[in-house]
Amino acid sequence: MAQVHEHAPAAFTDKAIPGTEKEAVDAAAPHNHDVTVIMGRTLPFPVYTVVFGILAAITIVEVIISELPEGTIGNILLIVLSLIKAVLVVAFYMHLREESPLYTAILVVPVVLVVIATLFLTSVPLGNY
Repeated sequence: MAQVHEHAPAAFTDKAIPGTEKEAVDAAAPHNHDVTVIMGRTLPFPVYTVVFGILAAITIVEVIISELPEGTIGNILLIVLSLIKAVLVVAFYMHLREESPLYTAILVVPVVLVVIATLFLTSVPLGNY
């Protein structure tokens, strides 16, 4: 007959057990979901708030660039900034960074193929075939 234990081992519980090392760690640890670490700096905001702030800042930069005189450099910067925003949205708000690498490949491979096809089609000369 199997024995039934009243207490689960500490490794399988989420609660701190009084008088253990886990209780001391839990008491000293701040709420980790309320801080974000970016490049070694700890920000006192949740990760979604930080990503939202970055997206807002990039959008402001894009508006400023769009008001500058027309030029190739401005267009390239706008495309790069838009791609950065797309990656942030997909990685954080659509939780792709927490998923299997297969899902990333399913997204990236068609995008790369579309970019290659677009570059090819824009390089074809118009008229006089």
